[in-house]
Amino acid sequence: MDGEQAITRLIRRADDVRKAEAARRDPSLARAEAEELLQEARERVDDLPPGPRRDELTAQVTRRIGDIDREELETMLVPTPGVTRAPTTVEDPRRVPPGQHLTPGWPVLHVGRAPEVADPEAWRVVVTGRVERRLDLTLAELRGLPTVTVTSDLHCVTAWSRLDNAWTGVPVAEVLDRAHARPEASHAVVAGHPAYTANLDLPALREPDVLLAWAHDGRPLDRAHGGPLRLVVPSRYGWKSVKWVTEIRLTDRDVPGYWEERGYHDVADPWREQRFRDD
Repeated sequence: MDGEQAITRLIRRADDVRKAEAARRDPSLARAEAEELLQEARERVDDLPPGPRRDELTAQVTRRIGDIDREELETMLVPTPGVTRAPTTVEDPRRVPPGQHLTPGWPVLHVGRAPEVADPEAWRVVVTGRVERRLDLTLAELRGLPTVTVTSDLHCVTAWSRLDNAWTGVPVAEVLDRAHARPEASHAVVAGHPAYTANLDLPALREPDVLLAWAHDGRPLDRAHGGPLRLVVPSRYGWKSVKWVTEIRLTDRDVPGYWEERGYHDVADPWREQRFRDD
């Protein structure tokens, strides 16, 4: 059986498991079984040569995993202990992007395990790539730059939104100004532990509400939510707001990040519902 056939069979098996989910005593077990099949399919897709068929299969797998994630999140959209309760109503419904629903809490979603950080003050972020001056900054050095607190909304691709987040940090534009982007620089790849990346165009990264943040609602960012340092990009779905930031690498072209390589949209504008590459 070739790679494409094996992937297609795994997708069909996952679909069959989901169809029979209602008859299971514990539907969550069916979702877990389907997700395991889809994760195997995703790994096999990564081994296929680049091309339209790989992109098509990637999108099929990604959409199905996204559906499972959204269903599981329904049980998480409640107030979070130790986190300020967020508003769940708005006077102007246009404030909330289409397809989103509000949560008073702050669900935790990320790739892999949160890193162990023995000494947050030792955390470093580098700015490299198409720059005139490579930067290597500690958390203390970042705090020495012009600091702001910006209130903005966070929109997750799994369809929840958390309103009125007060982020404290340094505008990314302040950092980029010190690195002096070269004329050919057009995009950035932002990396975070563990081996996670997201791509952004430079105009989006330089928006005034885009921060390297170390505090949320007046408290230091906890590890689960990206502490000691995370990127915050309010105009994009949450996977672009990279947790545990370690590097901003400027490039002369758009280079897909972790989720973008797996079928998610390169831009990720929640107002246009740009969840997947073909949206």
